[in-house]
Amino acid sequence: MVRTIDVHNHLYPKDWIDYLEKRTESPRLEWRGQNSAIFYSKDTVIATIRFPGHYDPAARVEDLDKFGIDTQILSFTMPNIDFLPVDKEVYWAKKINDYYAEVCQKYRGRFYAYATLPYQDVDKAQLELERAYKELGMKGILIFSTIKGRSIASPQFHPVYAMAEKFELPVFIHPAVPLIEDILRQDKYFGHMKNGIFGYTLDTSLAVIDLIWNGVLEKFPRLSIIHAHTGGTVPYLSGRMEELWRLNPMKKPEFELPHTPSEYYQRQVYPDSVSTFLPAVRCCLEYVGSSHMLLGTDYAHIMGIWDRAVGLVKELGLLEEDTNNILGDNAAKLFKLDLPPK
Repeated sequence: MVRTIDVHNHLYPKDWIDYLEKRTESPRLEWRGQNSAIFYSKDTVIATIRFPGHYDPAARVEDLDKFGIDTQILSFTMPNIDFLPVDKEVYWAKKINDYYAEVCQKYRGRFYAYATLPYQDVDKAQLELERAYKELGMKGILIFSTIKGRSIASPQFHPVYAMAEKFELPVFIHPAVPLIEDILRQDKYFGHMKNGIFGYTLDTSLAVIDLIWNGVLEKFPRLSIIHAHTGGTVPYLSGRMEELWRLNPMKKPEFELPHTPSEYYQRQVYPDSVSTFLPAVRCCLEYVGSSHMLLGTDYAHIMGIWDRAVGLVKELGLLEEDTNNILGDNAAKLFKLDLPPK
């Protein structure tokens, strides 16, 4: 039986939680009871803690055993560190990566991790990426859909992509606080729910399309991208994307790429399986194929599907090889994990 590998999940370092609890400015954290806390950006809820496994690796292992998840690639999550001054951002990137390395060492084979980087200073980000890869054994890097509101396709981030390509480290694109947050915050009661419905998936989709349309994936053809939440809106809207590309009404030189958007996506992007709607997963699967989908749970966020993630993939009714690809074989190859069979 295949070893299940979850590429989309989140672990908060306890030191980070304690730091945000002491803050009075945005972002901040408020505890609402035992194992229950809310993260705020301004007055908008951007994340919650509901389960001890969100910050306690031992409790997490118990949950993973219960729901059939053998291995996880750990990542940081919102609120991210780019709101901090650069020196503090560098400090927390190192602290978070050191913490993940300790957890991975303690639970060898159960956990690996993505590196968190201080993207406001790309030179420092490269130094930390090299340290995280060579000294800490990180298996990928995390980048949010925007950095201080700036597109991650910006040339200033290209040196990081070049290094990720050199080290063969997949890049996991996770939502930041959505660009439309100011609009959604006008809805005092339901703005945070609208973020969850379309704000986050819209932001990651824009980020991936920016990487394609601005030639980043053409420039770095061996770069692998992991797209959260079943590829956001890209699989569903791929037909419109291709048609607009074909029509190309602007006739700008930057649109002159040798391949179509879908060809880049299907070559270099790996959506995860995080969705609660089986037809949406099938749509994504039909778009990229079983060799380019990865198991994800979004553990332990409130919208996570860790209790159903493995079962949902099996419900697709695929051939055993295709099912095993999604459950773990694709991730083992992509992250170069030397794991024994289950």
